[in-house]
Amino acid sequence: MHDLATHVAGFHRTKVERLGNWISELTRQNDTELDLSLSSAKRLRTLVLLQGGKWDEGLWEYICREFRRLRVLVLSHLGMKEVSPLIEKLKHLKYLDLSNNDMEALSNSVTSLVNLQVLKLNGCRKLKELPRDISKLINLRHLDIGCTLDGDLCMDLEYMPRGIGKLTSLQTLSCFVVAKKSSSKSEMIGGLDELSRLNELRGRLEIIVSRYRRNSWIFEFGGAILEFGARLVDKKYLPSMTVRLDSDLFGDSDIDLYDKMLPNSSLQELRVEVYVGMRFPSWVSHLSNLVIIVLENCRSLKHIPPLDGIPSLQELTIVHLDGLDYIDSEGVGGKGVPMFFPSLKRLVMRKCLRLKRWSRDEMNDDRSIMLSFPRLSSLHIERCPNLTSMPLFPTLDEGLFLERTSSMPLQQTMKMTSPVSSPLSKLKSLHMTSIDDLESLPEVGLQNLSSLQQLVIFGCEILKSLPLPDQGMPSLQKIEVGNCRELKSLSESESQGRIPYLPSLQLLVISDCSEELSGRARGWGKESEEEWPNIKHILDILIDWNYIQMEGRYVKGEGWRYCVEWDD
Repeated sequence: MHDLATHVAGFHRTKVERLGNWISELTRQNDTELDLSLSSAKRLRTLVLLQGGKWDEGLWEYICREFRRLRVLVLSHLGMKEVSPLIEKLKHLKYLDLSNNDMEALSNSVTSLVNLQVLKLNGCRKLKELPRDISKLINLRHLDIGCTLDGDLCMDLEYMPRGIGKLTSLQTLSCFVVAKKSSSKSEMIGGLDELSRLNELRGRLEIIVSRYRRNSWIFEFGGAILEFGARLVDKKYLPSMTVRLDSDLFGDSDIDLYDKMLPNSSLQELRVEVYVGMRFPSWVSHLSNLVIIVLENCRSLKHIPPLDGIPSLQELTIVHLDGLDYIDSEGVGGKGVPMFFPSLKRLVMRKCLRLKRWSRDEMNDDRSIMLSFPRLSSLHIERCPNLTSMPLFPTLDEGLFLERTSSMPLQQTMKMTSPVSSPLSKLKSLHMTSIDDLESLPEVGLQNLSSLQQLVIFGCEILKSLPLPDQGMPSLQKIEVGNCRELKSLSESESQGRIPYLPSLQLLVISDCSEELSGRARGWGKESEEEWPNIKHILDILIDWNYIQMEGRYVKGEGWRYCVEWDD
């Protein structure tokens, strides 16, 4: 992109706005040939048609005839259904953006553009085929067909054309579709081995394997994956790789294929989706430069290799690992806490239904060292109902989100002692939803939440007390409590009959809780303007907590019993 920008900058640039609509309108009204009457038209280097216009197929003739010296052509979001063979006349073109259009195929005439360096096709969701002679684009450096992560994948793309591996200057190949060679187009289909020579790849690479039957997958793809795996080590500039497989392709007995896929140690991001083996390849724990690991829909996986020793790992996400029993740390806690996830900042665990503990070592009650994350900033645990034990997380400073899981890890973290700083003293946001074992939180723990700005609790049916400290929480701006029918108090001193002094409070919402707590809310409302000078809204909704926000204010809705609002 830098080379292209440098090249284009040397030419005179003319901005053409809404040319597509203009040409269409002139053609429709006058039925005459367009004459731009611009002395610079023939020298135009960059043409960008703005989004939102209606594409007229006659435009191809005008563009390809009038603007032969174009270097940059952007025709995105125009509803285009085909690319005219006339495009081959734009011999000087270096940058072609056809993204977010409706073509099902791309004219093979595109391969005549031997100077083309960038081809953008992302968001062309109906596109099924790339040009069969794509190997002629010898100067192509960036081929963008979108990816799942960005939500702009060419989802109907059936295969990669044979010969794409000859484009050894490619630095961007956002996705590679591995197709079944036994189809009627087998002579045109390029296999995974096409990737072996593309050692200049940078950025993200997503590999999608689909439309296979299991037996043909092993026969046709097994050898190729071994070849590709052997060459992954040569891809020194590839920081991110995603592997996405159909769920019926892989069994645990085929794990040796994955074991052979040893990526280069410079890999920074690894995403594996829809993997059905019971164990994961051991090489993942040897990728010392990994920053992000995402494991999703690996439903038979029972445990994963040690990840805690990867020094650069900052984000770990595990989603829908239904068979996961534990996350293996292999006794690192006994060797020294500093080696336990030294850089991890963000941890997400969702829908791991069997997960009970972090490590199998936790089965030993005699452990003398309790593990804790030394730098964890954000923690999200959702629908892990059996997870009652995991390393402590005292350094959280962004957010803690718990839904349909146990409160035990939080309780343990709140009670921990540290000579350096109080646990969770920098936490800004705490959300707890449907925590079935949450009856109360330790007072000493809540006293430490001096930086907390948002406290949201919903559906904790046995929660009886939320003892906010009498000395107040100076940073707390928002309290929302809903569907906690046993909750009777929000203060340490229940006889106080009111909530503590909260100088920064701006919003209080209490919905579907006990009559006792709701009555106190009405009492608080009468004197709150003096005690909470920043308050904007106090809401007490006994039945529904349905409220509508309009222009920054909360407007009365059905089911309301009480509302006090101050603002300017």
